[in-house]
Amino acid sequence: MEAFIDQVPHAVTIGIDTYSFEVKPGQPFHGIKNIPREPALHVVHFQHSDNGTRYGYWFESDAQHYVEFTYDREKEIFVPRTLSSDSDRSDGQRRFEQVNALMVAYPALDEEDSWYELTKHIRWPNVQRIAGCSSKLVYVDSAMTTSEENKNILKALSKSGQTQMDAATSTAEPILNYTPIVFKSREAIRDDHKMEDFLDKSYYLHKVVLPHHHRNSMRSLLGELQWAFLNAMLFGSYGSSLQWHNVLELVCCSSTVSQAHVSELDNALSRELRVVPELYVDTLLNEEVWVRCLDESFQGPYLQKTAAAARELLPALNNASDDGANYEAYEGALSRDQGLSDDDPDEPVVAERVLYRRR
Repeated sequence: MEAFIDQVPHAVTIGIDTYSFEVKPGQPFHGIKNIPREPALHVVHFQHSDNGTRYGYWFESDAQHYVEFTYDREKEIFVPRTLSSDSDRSDGQRRFEQVNALMVAYPALDEEDSWYELTKHIRWPNVQRIAGCSSKLVYVDSAMTTSEENKNILKALSKSGQTQMDAATSTAEPILNYTPIVFKSREAIRDDHKMEDFLDKSYYLHKVVLPHHHRNSMRSLLGELQWAFLNAMLFGSYGSSLQWHNVLELVCCSSTVSQAHVSELDNALSRELRVVPELYVDTLLNEEVWVRCLDESFQGPYLQKTAAAARELLPALNNASDDGANYEAYEGALSRDQGLSDDDPDEPVVAERVLYRRR
């Protein structure tokens, strides 16, 4: 597959998957060629300044032969158009023959086939569902919020006295509809199983999250984890980073996960941690979650590849306690009616910080 980019009116950083390069106005450049069809999922992304919004378009390379990106001066972004008709494809072929020498080739696959491993569980219908988009190219940018973030925004606006019109205006932009994972909700903790559900997320995983949002497919959930990670790292999406951690914690803190799925999780996470930009370690990695998941969860002992990669990035993991949870604190917290809420993240609930002690 080929992606044509003919007009570059301003200096821009252009990327394909985890690779990027700078293009200046007037530079002989006509796009990216030889985008592989296996794996099919790819993303072309742009950034016009160091502090500018990073945005891009996800697509499947085996669903089209050519796509072109042209600069929209009104929107001040590159916008795509697929060349899908017979005449468009013929024009694309002639165009490619003319400018082939001035297109950047997709980088040679590395020995570990990293992009395949980073995307192996992601399915295109799930990408479209999360993005709320049915087109062949799915737009994502660094300013997009998630549905859970939007709920908190609406609540904050309501508390501040803004009108419904103000709230609607403030949240009218496209959002990422990740699977809602709220550990302090009534869906997650049943009234008659508070201790059990608080210590073990298996009920929430297998009876709520998987059947309601992933057709009981653990691989689908792992695909969401991978897509959330890539959106966090490629676009600096904080909400995507939160979802990445949420899925990580949900699976690690569930006792009834198959060995095969834990192995897949270990492979996925270890690959991801090896490509985390150093710039994002402090801002997008939550040390407390990683301590819980690797040192104090059911599945932590089986994530050996992940632990090795994580300890290189997060020194706090080397000092984490291995003496387990403070069960007296559990019992004290759970003995009181905490008023679990389905939609109020600020409602007083069982405090997750009493779970673990650190030396």
